[in-house]
Amino acid sequence: WVEYSHHHGHNHDWSDDGWSGSEYYGKSGKSGSGKSGKSGSGGSGNSSVDLSDDDWLDDGWSDDGQIECNSHIPNQNEVEILINAMDFFASKHHPLVSQWTRAAFHDAGSYNKNIPEGGANGCLMNDKSMTEEEANSFFEAPVSTLWILKDFWHSHPDTCMKVSSADILQFGIFFSVIRQSGKPGLTKSKVERLVKDFEWGRPDETNCNSAWAENLPENPTGHAYGGPIAIRCLEAGKEIKEKLMDRNGFSTEEAVALIGAHTIGMTRHVFGDKHAGIWIGSGDDDATPKGPVFNNDFHAYFVDEVPAKDLHTFAANHEPFSLIYPNWFREDNEAENFLDTDMVLAFPSVDESAHPSYHTFTRKFAKSNSYFMETFFSAMDKMSKLGVRAYLHKPRECKSRCNGGELTLSQRQYLHKALNEALLEAQEAITILQENRYKDIKNLTTLVDTTTWYVPGWTADGWVGDAWEGDTWNGDSF
Repeated sequence: WVEYSHHHGHNHDWSDDGWSGSEYYGKSGKSGSGKSGKSGSGGSGNSSVDLSDDDWLDDGWSDDGQIECNSHIPNQNEVEILINAMDFFASKHHPLVSQWTRAAFHDAGSYNKNIPEGGANGCLMNDKSMTEEEANSFFEAPVSTLWILKDFWHSHPDTCMKVSSADILQFGIFFSVIRQSGKPGLTKSKVERLVKDFEWGRPDETNCNSAWAENLPENPTGHAYGGPIAIRCLEAGKEIKEKLMDRNGFSTEEAVALIGAHTIGMTRHVFGDKHAGIWIGSGDDDATPKGPVFNNDFHAYFVDEVPAKDLHTFAANHEPFSLIYPNWFREDNEAENFLDTDMVLAFPSVDESAHPSYHTFTRKFAKSNSYFMETFFSAMDKMSKLGVRAYLHKPRECKSRCNGGELTLSQRQYLHKALNEALLEAQEAITILQENRYKDIKNLTTLVDTTTWYVPGWTADGWVGDAWEGDTWNGDSF
């Protein structure tokens, strides 16, 4: 098999599938992706881009009869080819669906509407400096596999288009949550939705800035790190408001819904492999033969499993968590991990001037999966267009070479080999990064002695007595 460099070029000697050297010799007739047109929906952000191709005919060929695979909008058959390749990867390695979901958030979540800057612009895939930022750690597997899929798709003998990394990233979450919704796996109706409903045409940013990663919500550290749970949750709530709401532009309802993506996946590497853990049992990588289940179980957990109904009670009794770490909690028996930015969704705000009461929507989502799903998909669509000013388009109907996009045996063998190599390289990079961050990981996984800082008497304004009031801690142990 030909060695596949997933960061360079698109002509890879597919001798049995139509590629030969750097030239393409199609098996039957001409193949193209056609004219994108000018109608469609846009997002919000930086620059306006006209993606119409006025010199193109409807079949994807230019007026002078030459193939010009420059359309940014794939046709429906081309999308189905990508779906089949992504499903092949997801079936072989279940963690990818949650990792692709996270990647889409971290690309789009770089957006700051107040400037504006960042957004769903492909920088997470295209600019190495973005993944060197701490907020974007451990993206080796999702980024490398998306590159393999993108290059495979572009070089496929039945495709003729040039789709951006920005589109690939956002299609990654669209594919993942639809595939894992209900009964995980693809059905005819799911494929039809994947083929017809996603809008394409996001341009890649050519001048990425790694500082945009500061617009991403992080699990708070600073003066809240390792301190009283009340302060930790207050700071976590402020982080959500300042990043997801004030910068990204989401409403309270949308922010709480989007965090519900934690239903699938786990805290995989940031605390070290020894402390990796799921959020929700049904979201485990191998919860079903087709991977995790995407639903409202994340929100339902706070209602069904956390006895405390307010932060004061939770600060005194941390059930169901038996292990308290500086900025996260662990239910030891089930190995379920929750960040401070998760737990703040469970309780009414202790300071409405600092952040809203997220728990209102947490309880609504816990009560109705259909309400959660409707809100999540609407918020996800908004997220996928942050910073985008280009016209976006749904795929065109396929007019020729519409073979359904099934993968050949040789293509499956190639993808399997490429996936294994990418995952091996990713694990090597992750191991090195964890070794370099040994001290940070040790601090993050050192248990907190909660008896040293709990003081009864919480009010809406802060701890009474000589504990904390407002934003300052007066005790010796914080």
